Amino acid sequence: MLYSAGFEFEYALVTEADDAATFHDFTDLDFEVLQRALADGAGATDDDLVRGDLGIKSGYWYLEGDERFDADGTFTSMLVKGVEIRTPICASTVAAADRLADLQDDLVERLAPLGLQLGIVGFNPVREAYVVDPPLNAWEERMRAEHREYDHAEVSNLSYGPDINVSFPGASAQDVVEMTRRLTHYSPFMVPFSFSSPFHAGRPWRGPSKRTYERTWRRVAARCFVEPPVGAEATMVHPPRIPREEGRIEFKAFDAFTSRELLLAGAALTLGVCLAGDLPGLADQPSRDLHQRCATEAFADPEIAAGARAVLAAARRALAGTPEASHLDPLDRLLSEGRTPADSLLEEYSHTGQMYRSEGLR
Repeated sequence: MLYSAGFEFEYALVTEADDAATFHDFTDLDFEVLQRALADGAGATDDDLVRGDLGIKSGYWYLEGDERFDADGTFTSMLVKGVEIRTPICASTVAAADRLADLQDDLVERLAPLGLQLGIVGFNPVREAYVVDPPLNAWEERMRAEHREYDHAEVSNLSYGPDINVSFPGASAQDVVEMTRRLTHYSPFMVPFSFSSPFHAGRPWRGPSKRTYERTWRRVAARCFVEPPVGAEATMVHPPRIPREEGRIEFKAFDAFTSRELLLAGAALTLGVCLAGDLPGLADQPSRDLHQRCATEAFADPEIAAGARAVLAAARRALAGTPEASHLDPLDRLLSEGRTPADSLLEEYSHTGQMYRSEGLR
């Protein structure tokens, strides 16, 4: 099986001390200080990266948050939620995970002089809400109406998660769009394996994924980069911005995986669903009902559990005979036990009071 893969992984920024732990976000992270600390990182000359037009996304790591502009459209600052690592394009998910680990180690060194560490969680566990302050000016309102990636900042600036990027040599634009639609349809049965956001406003929430409950149905579950066929869903299918992006599929609905093992499992599941021609479901928009049900009930919901079993079995068939097939094993264990990673986070919280993982991805 020939394919290419890459990961984008959003981290929270935290401070750990003997007597206190602090979760940092847009209320206390200084964009300019962080930007200077992270400047000139690896990947600045990688022509396979989409760089954006603000000079912020210039390498393998960059700050994530809500960008603000003045009335004339000049960038002024960012309300930072955390930092993102993106790997170069790799020949396998294992190679991409190895590269992510190396970049994470480099980033940890950059952040250490600021007293900051990398944290993993699917949704901001301490903040009640993100309110755009000051309110959007007229230029920002027009820009956000035109560029849908700015939609729902009140949710995206609280949430963290990976993008699983895959592409398949020789796949036609029609094939790529079909795979993206398949991922969108089966997303509610895939995402419980990643759930890591059982907290909100400083306390346990009513389900394992506040992120999925608020985000996934508002924003795309998956998107792709090909020349859009006639009638293609505009939020799902985008023209490639650089030649190397042609054919890229990006699954965006997972919570933040809490371990390397689970990241590889989620990537294998994504590959398997893309290739599973025996999965008949296709959708242009993610289901609000199913995503909110899985966010509150996970595998306790019979339909979600049955869908997860069907998707996992189909992915195994599609990956049969490949090394990636064995990466699905942790998902079998979670499903058989009716657990998600959020259960482990809640158990840790009951002993330590901590609502996130603070060692980065291991």
